[in-house]
Parts: sequence; C-alpha cells; structure tokens
Amino acid sequence: MHVYLIRHAQSENNVLTSDNLHRRKVDPDLTELGYRQREALAEFLGNEAQLADQPFGISCLYTSAMYRSLLTTQPVSAALNLRPNVWLDLHEKGGMFLRRNGRVNGFGGMSRSAIMSQFPDYQIPEGVSETGWYDAALGYEPETHSAFRAIKVANDLRERSRSDESVALVSHAGFLDTLLKAIFGQLPSQAYSMRYYHNNTAITRVDYDGTRPALHYLNRVDHLPPAMRSF
Repeated sequence: MHVYLIRHAQSENNVLTSDNLHRRKVDPDLTELGYRQREALAEFLGNEAQLADQPFGISCLYTSAMYRSLLTTQPVSAALNLRPNVWLDLHEKGGMFLRRNGRVNGFGGMSRSAIMSQFPDYQIPEGVSETGWYDAALGYEPETHSAFRAIKVANDLRERSRSDESVALVSHAGFLDTLLKAIFGQLPSQAYSMRYYHNNTAITRVDYDGTRPALHYLNRVDHLPPAMRSF
C-alpha cells in the first residue's frame, strides 16, 4: 500500500507574523496563493501520464474537517474523480481555538449543514453535528491528545497495509509531523525535538510492505514553481 500525506495549501493564518498574530482565525480560508497552489496540486495528481516515475494511482482520498483542508481537497477530488472522506482525526494539533487576553477559547468547527452546503460530494462521518466536530471544551488540544490521534491513524493505516490501494490524506503541518512519528514508532517524543517538514501542498509518500512502513520521499513540491512555494 502507498500512503500519500499532503499538507493543505497556504492559509490566511500561514502568512501572519509576530506583529499581527492577533488576526489569527479559528478556521481560516486559503490565501490567493493557496488557491493557486491547490490547483497546481490537483493538476499534478491528475496528470499521471506525465509522470516519469511511478503513477500515484490514488483510490481513496481523505481530508481533515478544517476549512483549509476541505478547500485544498476540492480540486484534487475533481481531478481524481474521487469522493473525499472527512476523517476527523486528521485535524491540526491544537484543534479549534483562539487566544484572547490570556484566555483560550475552543470552537466546534464547521457544522454538518455548512460542510454539506459547500462540499456536497464529501462523505461526512456521524461525528460532525450542527454544533461542529471539535470538542470546544478542550480549548487548546493537549499534546498527548494529538499524539493519541496520530497513533490511531497510524494503526488504521497499518491494519489495511496489506492491500494494493493508494491512499491520500490531506492534513496539516503539525499533525503530519506527529503522524509520521507515530508511523515510525517515534512517539512519545518532545514536541519539536525533531520535525518532519512540510511546505504547503507538499507530498510525502510512505510505502508498506505487509505491515512495515518505509519512507519513500518527504516534502515533495516539484508541482510548484519556486515562486509558489510557502510554509
């Protein structure tokens, strides 16, 4: 089985600096560059005949429930003619939160009807309700909780690893770092003792031989010209 781990396109929060962090949004849109990045990603994944190396052959497409990930997945699903599955455990570390005046407030995320309205072809799990999908009572998600999610996803992938399918997961920089550590047995670890780096729309491939994972490549961005690359 091949697993493709893809980071979302550039979001509005990705361009914030220390001077304007107060403008951070709970569930941001993509930037103008982000919309161009997602189109380039979709064209790259959809034009397999142009690839010199092994075609992607993606048969299952999953996405985080965060807006930037849902948006990134949209043209990819069209290019691959696949119906995306929302996988709640793929959301970014920290969850849905804002810090204001020394306090952290949690938010539920997009409601079921909102996702269905804007992304009608997406398969939405029962965990998404009209109050959203994230447990707002958590506030900022603890590090141990995000590690637990990553281990769950890694175990799910290992359980289906004997298949011949190719699976793509659209997620987030922090969670993809933790997920790779879970896949390769590097958890628990200190949060940033080392990091698997992902640019916006970068692709990482993990291959499974039975149940044993191998990192085929990391942070592939050759679908983007240098001027369109961002973190």
